[in-house]
Amino acid sequence: MRDKLKLSSREMTRCKLFDDGVMCDGKAVRLIDEIEPGKELFIRVYEDTDNTSEIVPGDDPVEIVYEDEDIIVVNKPGDMVVHPSYCHFTDSLSNALMGYYKRTGQNHVIRVIGRLDRETSGLVIFAKNRYSASLLSGQCRDLSRRKEYLALCTGVFEEQNGTIDEPIWENPREKMVREVRADGKRAVTHYSVEKQFKDFALVRLKLDTGRTHQIRVHMSYIGHPLLGDSLYGRKIENSHGMKRAALHACSLSFLQPVSEKSLFFSAKMPDDMKTVIENEE
Repeated sequence: MRDKLKLSSREMTRCKLFDDGVMCDGKAVRLIDEIEPGKELFIRVYEDTDNTSEIVPGDDPVEIVYEDEDIIVVNKPGDMVVHPSYCHFTDSLSNALMGYYKRTGQNHVIRVIGRLDRETSGLVIFAKNRYSASLLSGQCRDLSRRKEYLALCTGVFEEQNGTIDEPIWENPREKMVREVRADGKRAVTHYSVEKQFKDFALVRLKLDTGRTHQIRVHMSYIGHPLLGDSLYGRKIENSHGMKRAALHACSLSFLQPVSEKSLFFSAKMPDDMKTVIENEE
C-alpha cells in the first residue's frame, strides 16, 4: 500500500492518528492488509494549516492557469517576488495567492514547487496539500527540463540554434551574483532564435539544469544579455523600454501528482515584452 500510494513513513504513521485514517469500503483496515481489486480505499492524509497566518493575504489579482484539489498553476507577473521578504512583506506572489485562497474559502499552506526569479514572469506551481507537495518534489529535478522560456536577447545571433554547457557558481565578491566558473556546477542551456530584429532577438530556451539565474548568466556569457537585465547586462545600450530582465516561463509540462495525468500549460507573453516586439514589427 505504501509503495502504491507513495506515502512517506511519516505520512503512514500519521494515518494511524485517526480512527478513520485508512478505510476500505467504509470499514477501518490496517496498513498491512491486502486490498482486493475493485475495492474503494480511503486514506486520510494529515494536513497542517498552522503557518497560514505567517503570510498576509494580499489584494493583488492572481492569473490562474489551472486549479484542482491538489495543485494550482499561476502566471506570475514580472518584477514580483514569489516569497514574502523584508522589503516585500505583503506584495509577493504568495501573498496574492493567500488572498485568493481566503476570498474563495480555501484553507491551504503556501507550498511553491520550483522557483522563478523576481524579474522573470511566467508559470509557477503551488501544491495545495502536504501529500501533493511530497509527490511533486519527486518531479522537481526534472521540472527544469519540462519548462520552456522566451527571452529578448541583445545583439544579432550568428547561430540560430546552440547549446551552452558552462558551469555556474557564485561570484566570490557578490554572493547574489552568479557567473561562469570552472569550479562551478554544470549548467546546460539550449537556445533557438525565433525571430531576429535589428539589435535584439526573440529566443526560445530550454534547460537541462536549473541553476540560479542560469539563462541570464549564460546568455550574457555568449555576448547576448537579456534586454533590461541590470545585473548581467550592464553594458546594454538600448533595452527598448524593458524595466526588468526580459524573460518569461512560457510553457510547462508535468504529471498531476495524484492521478499522474500528463498536464501541459502555456502562458501568454507579458505586455512589456510584447510591446517591445510590436514596436519593431
